[in-house]
Amino acid sequence: MIQFAHPQLALLFIPWLGLLVWALWRQERATRRLKGLGESRVQWYVLGRVRFPRQRAKNVLFFLGLGLLILAAVGPKVGTKVVELKRQGVDVLFMLDTSTSMDAGDVRPSRLEKAKYEVGRLINGLKGDRVGMIVFAGTAHLHFPLTSDYAAARLFLNAVDTRLVQVQGTVLAEGLELARHTLNPETKKYKSVVILSDGEDHDGRALQLARKAAETGIVIHTVGIGSPSGAPIPIDDGREFKKDRDGRIVTSVLNEPMLEELARVGSGTYTRVDNRSGNLEGLLEEILSMEKRTLKTHEFSQFEDRYQLFALPALICLLLELLLPGGRREAPKVRSRYA
Repeated sequence: MIQFAHPQLALLFIPWLGLLVWALWRQERATRRLKGLGESRVQWYVLGRVRFPRQRAKNVLFFLGLGLLILAAVGPKVGTKVVELKRQGVDVLFMLDTSTSMDAGDVRPSRLEKAKYEVGRLINGLKGDRVGMIVFAGTAHLHFPLTSDYAAARLFLNAVDTRLVQVQGTVLAEGLELARHTLNPETKKYKSVVILSDGEDHDGRALQLARKAAETGIVIHTVGIGSPSGAPIPIDDGREFKKDRDGRIVTSVLNEPMLEELARVGSGTYTRVDNRSGNLEGLLEEILSMEKRTLKTHEFSQFEDRYQLFALPALICLLLELLLPGGRREAPKVRSRYA
């Protein structure tokens, strides 16, 4: 099988062919003119220095060399070469809170949008690691599995909103249990969970599940999205705010003690995100400093360049055309008919 690195350069064969046709036409016209010079003895005297076979050889060498040079420029690739690539990294599973409290606006533009922005920045900073995402509210779902395709991960990330999980509430234990089964339980290293939430928990089993996850080697980092003073939860596209049974507006506050304890149990770090940028630089450094492993080895066939098979003969032809003399050194001796 043959491939070409620069197939567009094959268009140079069009002017090459035109030049070849013009040269043949010019040679034919010159031949006709020579026949009109007179008898063969006169022709021999006038054109005795010219060696026509050599001239034809020079033309052949020139056009052959030029054609081979164009073919070399096209960049033919023939044969295959097996290349082995090893990728080093860890598995990073994001747990993103999609409960309605994440619509609160104490972090602009909202808690959820700020969390998505920070996750995107983390993904951009990773190097060869696999990423996945769990979304949770009243239940937890695997939004996308572990992958090294960061472009696809960002597409799935952009699709997250607070309507993604139908069962509302905030049950951290559901997400931790799913994360424990998603990450390879057979290895005790190379895996991390990053929880992005306002810390509300309506179940109470989160610390218990965090301990179980830590026993399997999962490092748990937590990111608090929100503020201690809190903010109301918008509903009906922001036209109203969520109220309790007594008709009072509900204020959702950041539960930092819960998130700090989860990070402590999971041997990770806790970071609070506010309206400033660069909040998670420290967390990114923590992930990048983790011990890496070979996640996957790729073997694929690669075409090897073979342009030199055409470039070298092309240069030889052009060099021979340059060095090959096209005529005689001495003038021809013509014997008189009366001698």
